[in-house]
Amino acid sequence: MDTFEEFCREFSNVELLARGGQKNVFKATHPEYGDVVIKLFFRLDDPRSVREIEIGRQYKIDAVPIIFDAGQINYEGSTTLYLVEQRVSGRALRDIISSGHKFTLSEATDFLEQSLHFVQQLESLSIVHRDIKPENIILAPNGKVFFLDFGIARVLSMPSLTQTEAFMGPHTPGYAAPEQFNNVKKQIDSRADIFSVGVVTYECITGVNPFRTEANNVLDILRRTETITPVSYQIAGDSQKHFMALLSSMMGKYPSRRPKNATQALDWLNAAKATFDLKEGE
Repeated sequence: MDTFEEFCREFSNVELLARGGQKNVFKATHPEYGDVVIKLFFRLDDPRSVREIEIGRQYKIDAVPIIFDAGQINYEGSTTLYLVEQRVSGRALRDIISSGHKFTLSEATDFLEQSLHFVQQLESLSIVHRDIKPENIILAPNGKVFFLDFGIARVLSMPSLTQTEAFMGPHTPGYAAPEQFNNVKKQIDSRADIFSVGVVTYECITGVNPFRTEANNVLDILRRTETITPVSYQIAGDSQKHFMALLSSMMGKYPSRRPKNATQALDWLNAAKATFDLKEGE
């Protein structure tokens, strides 16, 4: 089995990008694949890491970076899993929001439409991403939206990796739906991703997360997610507030109050478009 140093001989410009709780991420260039990222997972037997690799290799999802290679490698004296995937050029959505840029109605509509098409594709594969947030989204120079990190994704056709009696399910506070962080398994489906997309889109146009703003701690964020209705925001061109009404519906506290699936949400978005004055929103 190759060591990481031996493995890296196939690549050039190898550089550590991020060191996290579950994996290290390096950027590099491969003579055949081009610009890539190399992910090294800390635990060989971690079922979530294995599932992330399985999802990437088994399913062809349009808005997700391509996986070129995966396997086992020796890293710092231990056997670990590795993954080599396409490195998408562009800007992280978190960086765009942090720069102070607020999306116009046209930008927000395009982002929401692409995001819902992504969720729609996941629905067809019985996958719930469960971690849609600005840190996991990249906007390519051509405007295409890419979604990263299936580390806590749930495949509805496979056994759940979260214990049923667990007090909380895997989530990112401020973006996860109430049924997700409360681990109400029977209610978790694509409507949890629809909730997250609504929150992210709201943040894109307002510059703030409606549940994290003014929260004192993580538990306060979760409490606010369950109780606070995001303030309606007037975005130029949305004269009849149909766009904001859609986002409000997507962020409903209960799954039954959201669009039943991504197709219905797209239908509502297309109906709302007829009321937009995009010239005013420029």
